[in-house]
Amino acid sequence: MNKLLRFTPIIYFILFSIFWFYQQYAETGTCNYVSIAVFVALVAQLFTNNKTTGFLYGILFLLFSGFMISYAVTMFTGTEIVTKNTYSLLYMQLGIYGFTFIMAGLMVYYNRYYSRKA
Repeated sequence: MNKLLRFTPIIYFILFSIFWFYQQYAETGTCNYVSIAVFVALVAQLFTNNKTTGFLYGILFLLFSGFMISYAVTMFTGTEIVTKNTYSLLYMQLGIYGFTFIMAGLMVYYNRYYSRKA
């Protein structure tokens, strides 16, 4: 069970990169090479299980999701006309980026403080 929980953040970010690629391809019809690079890097992390790169990926995702939370709040406070849909968009963004922030924190924790039993 602990091994499954340890790989949950990596699997979450792999699924998120697949969704990112699909969304970009469905909307514009172009290939998003950044999402492919993130996917390849995370799959390599899943199979190699290097703690240093996992820690760095976790820090990177933690910073990015923290930035996106602050960006969502900033965009909401800059809105002149606030409707019910504006609130629902804010709550949806805070939910997605907040969950991503938690997953990135778990990724940092598991790669920094979790000890493997040999």
